[in-house]
Amino acid sequence: MKLSDVLAKEHIIINLYGMNKFEVLEKMVKVTKSSAKVVNEVDLLEKVISREKIKSTGIGGGIGIPHAQTLGVTDFIACLGISQEGIDFNALDEKPVHLVFLIATKERTNNIYLELLSSIARLFVDETFKQKIIKSKSPDEIMQLISEKEEEN
Repeated sequence: MKLSDVLAKEHIIINLYGMNKFEVLEKMVKVTKSSAKVVNEVDLLEKVISREKIKSTGIGGGIGIPHAQTLGVTDFIACLGISQEGIDFNALDEKPVHLVFLIATKERTNNIYLELLSSIARLFVDETFKQKIIKSKSPDEIMQLISEKEEEN
């Protein structure tokens, strides 16, 4: 599974901001509720926050991948938030997060779910690519860059 399979341009937030990671997660979940795949926004937010409280999903390198398996969605869904300033996500490297990928899926989809999380991490190891995404001006541009990068891999 590829990121471009689950990320819609309507779920890309170019100027993501918030006082803390929980406020950011709430904003991101609100953006996804426009999808028919989200059937329970409250459950989705609770699961994402609950997962984040167990251990930060700030993986380092300016990337956070908050995620949850929940009955609040009917299928895979993603939201991408970009913060120029960076968000304190309690990341492993203790640096601010600039790219936040919210990933959710229904329960019992472990293999595909882990494959998607791994795919995102691999895509964004490339610092030049990461900076192109951060500096992008539109969701269309971001989707194009992601699709092109996935074709390379």
